[in-house]
Amino acid sequence: MKSKRTAIFFIFFLMLVGGMLQAEKSLELKRGEILEIGREDMLFVSITSVCEDKDLNFYVLDSKEHKIFKFSEDGKRMFSIGQKGQGPGDFQNPHFITISVKGHLIVADELYDISFLDRKGTFIKRVHLDGRLSLGFIGESLFYAWIWKPKSRTQVMVNSQNDILKTFFHVSKEDFSVSAPDDSGRLVMFNFSRAEYTPSLLFAHYGRYSAVSIGDTYDILILDEKGDVSSRIQRQVRPEKFHKKEREYLEEDIKRKGRNRGWPRSVIHKAIKSIPDHKVFIDRILLTEKLVFVFRISEDISDEESPVPVDMFSLTGEFLGPLKLEKKPICISEKHIYVVHTDVSGNLFLKRTEYQISGS
Repeated sequence: MKSKRTAIFFIFFLMLVGGMLQAEKSLELKRGEILEIGREDMLFVSITSVCEDKDLNFYVLDSKEHKIFKFSEDGKRMFSIGQKGQGPGDFQNPHFITISVKGHLIVADELYDISFLDRKGTFIKRVHLDGRLSLGFIGESLFYAWIWKPKSRTQVMVNSQNDILKTFFHVSKEDFSVSAPDDSGRLVMFNFSRAEYTPSLLFAHYGRYSAVSIGDTYDILILDEKGDVSSRIQRQVRPEKFHKKEREYLEEDIKRKGRNRGWPRSVIHKAIKSIPDHKVFIDRILLTEKLVFVFRISEDISDEESPVPVDMFSLTGEFLGPLKLEKKPICISEKHIYVVHTDVSGNLFLKRTEYQISGS
């Protein structure tokens, strides 16, 4: 009887290990044709957001110029629109663009406004969301934002009337600021954060779906265009520790920025002491029509060439496997991956690469 139980346990153990190995099967990104935009003609001052429509035209947001460029699939410049202002088709602080299911070009300002344009660049309407920050698009009359609360930043979903319909994750004020007395003895808040250890409020959108999460918890809500949770992505993994070289890199960065900003020594010391032992889980999320790309913190943050680990899931929450990339993309579609580059002269350009993902 004992030998039979041992055999059953051994079979169960092999099945468990086999399942774990299958779940951790490495994926490989195979690259195809490459297209570079802006390398020769110094077209962009900044590249803040990129999206692609159903005809494979792509749109590039230059937030510093308050302008959107549209390109055909073969890279031909079709038009550019936008300027700083408050008139129809003007933008104040644009930071995010996407294409809605109806084919509208959605332009979200960092503060307050979301503009709807057609794919020819013609202005349709603007939705004003006073008091909302880092705006994003969920559905035709549903929008993402975060708001200030007394002790936190909190993610919310609002409608066109600016009513808060849902709240999601929040990050405590203690996670991104330190307080110290000024010369008069009054307590002053000094904000400082690093993506590697400060929990970020994360949002992504593509087609009919959006993702909402926070960086220090491996918990991602996938929302449909009605704002309902269609799936939930969770993964039981341990946070990675900062090694000695990484901690030294972070400490030097705080000292340098503190000196440049004129911080008191006590604030610099408190900011250094606030560095935790572990990295956050998630740095960025990107969606395609069928996939969720979860970008983790680089394996060595002190090395700019360090690979970026990526966890891949289906939109239903199935873990497909890990992947490593040389650099974080700004946009991924079903066919293309878009990455921002800077050449040796400091010129900013966009590289679009055809890709396929397969098991290694």
